[in-house]
Parts: sequence; C-alpha cells; structure tokens
Amino acid sequence: MNLERLALAALIAEWARAVDRIERRDVTLLDGVPDYLDDLAVRHEISRRIRARPVTADTRETMAELDGIYRDATVESAECVPGIHDAAAQEWTAAREWYYWRRLR
Repeated sequence: MNLERLALAALIAEWARAVDRIERRDVTLLDGVPDYLDDLAVRHEISRRIRARPVTADTRETMAELDGIYRDATVESAECVPGIHDAAAQEWTAAREWYYWRRLR
C-alpha cells in the first residue's frame, strides 16, 4: 500500500481498523512474530502529516481516542519494534515516534 497516496481521512480509517485488530488480539503472525509493522507505518504516516499541517479538532480528538485504545492494548517497550537500526537510520525517537516503542500484550 502506497501510504503517501492516501488522504489523511483514509489513513485514519486504516489506523482505526488496525487498532481494532490490535485490541482484539487479531494480529497476523509471521513465523511466530506479530507482523503489525504495516499498521505502525500507517500511524507514522499520520504523524508525519499532522506535524506538517494543522488538523481539525475532530481529527485530533479521533487520533487521541484511537491512540488511547492502542496504548491500552499494548505495553511500552525499551526497544523500537522495527529495530534499533531502523530507528537510528530514520532518526526516530521514543518521545516523538512513541507508537514504535510499544509491543503487543
């Protein structure tokens, strides 16, 4: 999926579906490892867009609600889920890209 081509509303709808799957523990497993990196990539693209342009209060409220559900369904991780090398290469931080520092319960 080419995330850059999707409208912000479509990305948020995709994140909502991902959060629902994560909350229900209905995440596809590949080789015994939860493969939800695509879902996290959606969240990252949303974050990039929100930082680049102002969004409506409704959008902020929707994201706060979805992110709260995601936080409740996951636990904080000391390591970046995609890997420390990806984090370093992309200059991600646990404070700004917090969603990459959470793992499934």
